[in-house]
Amino acid sequence: MADINNNIVLEMKDICKTFGDLEVLKGISMQVTRGEVVAVIGPSGGGKSTLLRCATTLEKVDSGKIVIGGDVLCDTKDGHLSYCDKKLEKEIRSKFGLVFQNFNLFPHFSVRRNITEALIHVHKKSREEADRICDGLLEKMDLKAKADEYPCNLSGGQQQRVSIARALATNPEIIFFDEPTSALDPELTKGVLTVIRELAKEKMTMVIVTHEMSFARDVADRIVFMDGGIIVEEGPAYELVTNPKQERTKAFLAGY
Repeated sequence: MADINNNIVLEMKDICKTFGDLEVLKGISMQVTRGEVVAVIGPSGGGKSTLLRCATTLEKVDSGKIVIGGDVLCDTKDGHLSYCDKKLEKEIRSKFGLVFQNFNLFPHFSVRRNITEALIHVHKKSREEADRICDGLLEKMDLKAKADEYPCNLSGGQQQRVSIARALATNPEIIFFDEPTSALDPELTKGVLTVIRELAKEKMTMVIVTHEMSFARDVADRIVFMDGGIIVEEGPAYELVTNPKQERTKAFLAGY
C-alpha cells in the first residue's frame, strides 16, 4: 500500500535488529523528505551501517516499519513482522541507489558496462539509451575518457565516482552512501565529496553515513547522531555540530 505523503521518501519506524545476542538497533525511527540531505554520524559499532543495510534490503529487520518512495517494504502489526512480496521489493529497490565504501564495481566489466548493465538487463533500456545515460553521467563525473577502462586501472576516487554514476543511472528517488570516502586518501576524498556536494545543490535526496564532520556540517540539511543502537540527537546540521545539546554528542564531536 502506498504512503499518502508523497514528500516523505524514506520512513523508518521503531526499527529493531539483533545479531545473536547483540542488539544493534534499538527502536530507531527517522524520516527523510524529498530533496533533503541527511548525514548519519557516530562511533564505529553504533549501528549506522546496519541501519542503511536494513533500509536497502541487504539485511532484514527483526521488527519495525520501512516505507520507501511510498511503498511499504515491511511492517510489524500485532507483534508480527511481514515483508512485501518479491515483485514489490524489486520495484522498491529500483527507487534507491546505494554507494558502498569499497566501490563494489564488477572487476571484469568496463566502466561503461558497470553503469549500463543494470539499465539494459534490469530496467530494460535499449543499449543506445543506456549508453546515452552513461555518457552523460561520466561527463558529470569528469570520467568520460575512462569509459572503456576496467576498475583496476582507475584510482580509488575514480572508482567511487563510477559507483556514484552507477547509482544515479536509474534515476533513483534516494541515494544511500555508506562511508563513501573511508577507503580513500585525503586527496582522492576531496574529489568524491565535491561530486556529492553538487548532488546536494541539485536537491538529490541522500542519506550519507560519514565520518567527515566538516562535510556533514556544510552539506547536510540535518545530522543524525547514533550511538549504542539509538539516535542520541538529531537536528539542523550546522547547529548540531557547532552547538550539540547532548553530552554524548559533545564528547564524540570533541574528537574532531
